[in-house]
Amino acid sequence: MDVILINGEHMQFKKIYIEITNVCNLHCSFCIQHQRPSAYMDLSSFSHILQQIQPYTRYIYLHVMGEPLLHPQLHDFLILAKQMGFFVNLTSNATLLKQRKNILLGNIRQLNLSIHSFPMEQGCHPVDYMEQCLDVGDALAEHDTYVSYRFWNQKQGRLDHESMRVLEMIFDHYQIAKTYENTCLKDKRFLHFEEQFAWPDLFSPWISATGSCYGLRHQCAILVDGSVVPCCLDAKGVLTLGNIMEQPFSKILSSSKVQAIIQGFQNRKCVASLCQHCGYRMRFDEVKK
Repeated sequence: MDVILINGEHMQFKKIYIEITNVCNLHCSFCIQHQRPSAYMDLSSFSHILQQIQPYTRYIYLHVMGEPLLHPQLHDFLILAKQMGFFVNLTSNATLLKQRKNILLGNIRQLNLSIHSFPMEQGCHPVDYMEQCLDVGDALAEHDTYVSYRFWNQKQGRLDHESMRVLEMIFDHYQIAKTYENTCLKDKRFLHFEEQFAWPDLFSPWISATGSCYGLRHQCAILVDGSVVPCCLDAKGVLTLGNIMEQPFSKILSSSKVQAIIQGFQNRKCVASLCQHCGYRMRFDEVKK
């Protein structure tokens, strides 16, 4: 398999997202409605994708949309990825942790728990929810898995009442002083805050054609049907670059469309329409400042 060269260097990604399902058991208000057909990736397709991307990364994230713990073949997916030398990262709304705990133990590098998706509307009790999160989080950390408790719903640095309620349980559990900054709670366990973001959409206000992003430079994503997109925020597949089930990954990356996006970002130009409507990329400019 050919490895694409960018500016004379081998093209490598820090991570590649693989959406093993776009089905979710929650309907969070902050989550975009992608309107793609509901689907679960089969093991054969997953194996094909891993073979295709193997020269380009060692780190995969089993998420774009959907809840990966819903996948009935998750254990087989994790074992296969491990056998092929990949480090698996997984993002979950944490509602199924107790049922899937044994599948995860020893098989993933990092678990990101989206605590901001706490399902109050489904009658879930906060104590039960957080006990499950903390129990599984601690067990995974004992098996060398990094665990991130995420509160990605800040609004101007503030959290809503329910988030504050479950956050207090984390402080009590790890016996640490209250903080609203990213911090290490204990070995391999972290607390991570971030401002709530709006998913990019062509119907959202136009922002600018100037700026940069990590899309196709540090990462890309593969949707459940095999569509390759520049980043994990293209939940609707607006910028589909090709389908990895129909053509080699190397050929997709060597396309003029991909090269134009990469070169544009290198010159601080957003050549893709969706990127011009994406507010999340503005955070990279803020970091530089």
